[in-house]
Amino acid sequence: MYGKEESIALRKLFWTSFGKYIGHNRNAAGRKIKWLNYRTGVKNIYFRLEVDKRKARVCIDLQHSDEGIRTLFYEQFLEVKTVFTDITRTSEWIWLDYYCNEYNKEMSRIYVEIENVNLYDKSTWNTIFPFFSKHLLAVDEFWEEFKDLFKELEK
Repeated sequence: MYGKEESIALRKLFWTSFGKYIGHNRNAAGRKIKWLNYRTGVKNIYFRLEVDKRKARVCIDLQHSDEGIRTLFYEQFLEVKTVFTDITRTSEWIWLDYYCNEYNKEMSRIYVEIENVNLYDKSTWNTIFPFFSKHLLAVDEFWEEFKDLFKELEK
């Protein structure tokens, strides 16, 4: 078990190391991008990476506070689900129209995860980094093609 300072330092090292690992990749449009702070350009849609002592996830969070608007955005994702699955090259994505995070924030979430990895075990980082990279780059490829569809819903 790690103390608070050791835990903070290890998490910082993890994210810094992953930033360096993925940093040489450009987005699907060929632009340099800050992968750890991905900007979707659509209000209340976030691409997130999560990792803890048991699993790692790549998430698309729809966090509109208005349930009707959130449902509209989620349904739009469902409309392009087949293309999304084709572009991301996996059908392992989990689709939740309702999800409540640890801060009681209600949202819709689309995610893919791997288990049996551990943020605090450096020997599993060589599994987590390629997983994050593969799925984040694939989501970016999808987003470059379909973000305008979601921007139209904002209007």
